[in-house]
Amino acid sequence: MLFVLFSSDRFATERKIIRFSGELVHWDAKGPEPQFRYLDPTNLREKTIYCDAETMRLVLGNQSFEKHHIEGKATQLNPTSDVWLCVGRPHVFQKFQVSVSSTTPQSKNIQGQVVEADGKTGQIVYLVRGKRSYLTIEPALAKEMEESLSQLQTVEINGDYRYDRIKRYYIKD
Repeated sequence: MLFVLFSSDRFATERKIIRFSGELVHWDAKGPEPQFRYLDPTNLREKTIYCDAETMRLVLGNQSFEKHHIEGKATQLNPTSDVWLCVGRPHVFQKFQVSVSSTTPQSKNIQGQVVEADGKTGQIVYLVRGKRSYLTIEPALAKEMEESLSQLQTVEINGDYRYDRIKRYYIKD
């Protein structure tokens, strides 16, 4: 008896998991197939990713159709499919720019969306192009931001800030 075993790469393929990031173009959170489309910046094509209804409701349920960006992970429906499914919960945010002004060496222009604030320490966390940045500001200002965030309001930081070496935090100019 002679046994011949055949093996190919096709039998060993697994579902791919990718990271995605791009401008959110459209979403349907309440339809029969909850999904969103985003513009892939690498090839400028729209891609569709399907999520379960609960995830879509949490992430995009009450968002307005403004310029939002989305990032997260997705996996293939099966190893040979072009259908992509959410892995976990995608992150939706607005893009902000940051620039450093050279008026004084200790001053810089900061612009972004504040996502966390601690009124006791003055430390805030803000997003710039999807990247988390940390900054310690005047505790009273951080307390105001913390209260607004606790009421689920959108909080932005925008302005020139100067570092005070004695107080050890940034003060708005």
